[in-house]
Amino acid sequence: MKLYNYSVVLSLLSLLINHYLPSESMYLLGFLIILTFGVLHGANDIVIINKSFKQLKNKKLVFVISFYLTIVLVSATLFVFVPVLALLLFVIISAYHFGEQHWNSILVYSNRYIKVLFELIYGCFIFCLIFYFHLEEVERIIESICNYYIDLSRMWLLLTISGVLMVILSLYLLTNNKLFKIQLSEQMLYILVLAIVFKVSGLIWSFAVYFVLWHSIPSLNDQITYLYGKVNRDTITEYIKKAFVYWLASIIGLMALLFLFKDYKVFEALLFSFIAAITFPHVIVIYKMFNVKD
Repeated sequence: MKLYNYSVVLSLLSLLINHYLPSESMYLLGFLIILTFGVLHGANDIVIINKSFKQLKNKKLVFVISFYLTIVLVSATLFVFVPVLALLLFVIISAYHFGEQHWNSILVYSNRYIKVLFELIYGCFIFCLIFYFHLEEVERIIESICNYYIDLSRMWLLLTISGVLMVILSLYLLTNNKLFKIQLSEQMLYILVLAIVFKVSGLIWSFAVYFVLWHSIPSLNDQITYLYGKVNRDTITEYIKKAFVYWLASIIGLMALLFLFKDYKVFEALLFSFIAAITFPHVIVIYKMFNVKD
């Protein structure tokens, strides 16, 4: 959990940056770190697939990439034809993915169903916390994506429900997981820090701080460890070398969309739709990585 201590320090530092820089700069900086570290953490999925999915090891790389891209295209198609459903699936699947990344090492020996449920509820709580402090911005982005206005004024209720469910499951885990008991006070501090960041910062910066500092960088750490056995300068360099082509292709595709839709409000919708489309296969890959049997 040492890595999350750095997340705390950098999150608090982000408050200073947020205080001194104008909102327009924070907006652009938020996009920048999402498109660098955020997208990078999913750019090596093909390499992880080759290691995790034994039945694909003898398949040609073209087949693996085609299979991955098919899931991305299906996800993108959902956003075109049934955006409300696609957005709901994105929030639920991403919520689980965020919770899995954060809690997997702590709950690894817990009851499988309790583990999955807790990770899902934790992720939902994080989403609700972000949404609660930025209702109008979230409503606008949802309307841009779905062409349909959704009233989020009752988000406080969803936040309360997810929080209560987290407390109930925490009481169970306190009696069944020693590591969870040891980590609980730190985890409460983390949530407090995140709540302060979400309250003070704008939506894009809030999402960027969580997505990069609390999710992407810890995920990169786990992926590099899984692929190379340890994290050091050489393995980080090797990871970046293998991920660079896929990362660059993703950025070029997104920039092409930005060129076509110059309105930044539309671009927000495109960005989150883009993240959602590449999230669906990425969640499968990381789930398999965490559960692969040597």
